[in-house]
Amino acid sequence: MRAVPAEGLAPAAHRGVLQIGGRVVEKIAARAAREATTEAAPDTVLRAPRAGATMHHDHATVNLDVDVPYPGPVVEIARTIRQRVRADVEYLTGMPVVRVDVTVARLTRGGHGKRRVQ
Repeated sequence: MRAVPAEGLAPAAHRGVLQIGGRVVEKIAARAAREATTEAAPDTVLRAPRAGATMHHDHATVNLDVDVPYPGPVVEIARTIRQRVRADVEYLTGMPVVRVDVTVARLTRGGHGKRRVQ
């Protein structure tokens, strides 16, 4: 049995390894992107964002395909999505996100309607 330091944790080398799968990062990223687009256009029905993630030893990169409302500030919405995704992934995983690529796949005319639940 190893002694535990006064702080309550064993030395880092003895605690083990935490691996976070790419699919976990993709789900977090897609949800963050969805929340950002919903805030930008609460009355517009948009398809769910599609996310991909590449995991590296100590960081992640994320790519997203999203729909944005039309007319609307496409660049500003994409910037908001990028910031939200980076912040949420880093906060929830503790892993730095070095790049978030956002592809606007479709412009969707805004309007009042029922949102699809996915």
